[in-house]
Amino acid sequence: MSRLLSVSVPDDLADEIESLAEASGKTKSELVRTALWRQVRLERFSALQRFGQDQAEAAGVGPDDIEALVDRFRAE
Repeated sequence: MSRLLSVSVPDDLADEIESLAEASGKTKSELVRTALWRQVRLERFSALQRFGQDQAEAAGVGPDDIEALVDRFRAE
């Protein structure tokens, strides 16, 4: 199932999307859909990184501790 979203973009971006669609043989919808999925995944990954950083800080683990922790984990 899909839903129609209406999105406004600046003229120069619309021109770039149209040019890329022509050059790649894809529809504008395909290009925008792919770009949105990439952004969603990037945002989720960034949130996961922030969570990990927060957890590490709360546990008192800093960047200098990482290599020793990895070595210890691998040895187990």
